[in-house]
Amino acid sequence: MPCGHSGNCAFERAHVTWKAGDFGTFMALFDEDIDWRVNIDGITVPYASSAVGKEDLRWRLQHMMDTFDIAGFDLEAIEHGPEYCRSVVHIIYIHKGTREPLDVKVRFTGWEKDGLLVRFEERADAAYVEAYNRFVHYLEAGKRPA
Repeated sequence: MPCGHSGNCAFERAHVTWKAGDFGTFMALFDEDIDWRVNIDGITVPYASSAVGKEDLRWRLQHMMDTFDIAGFDLEAIEHGPEYCRSVVHIIYIHKGTREPLDVKVRFTGWEKDGLLVRFEERADAAYVEAYNRFVHYLEAGKRPA
């Protein structure tokens, strides 16, 4: 189901509440059976894994918030269509353990039904995010006592 217009759609509110750090309100925008798909290997990069169901999504996003501080979440474009809504967001997350920035553009697509998001797709430069994750693990290993 589409949201079809700017203003009060769940897709747009999800962007606003995530940027504001309002995790409770953000999660309330999703259907219990949300299908969140990410184009990144979730085994290699668990904070960027796909999720099925609200509790799985909550765990995934909490893991990401435990790993990163949000330094930037800037909505560059949003399009409300008859089938779904799309956006482009410039994200800067700072790794809490190493202080290394993850600076990436992400494309989101969301489908809404009865005022809740039922499907959400997240597309990023998978090779970049996976390489970043290997780099952070390398830095963290260097900080461990021998």
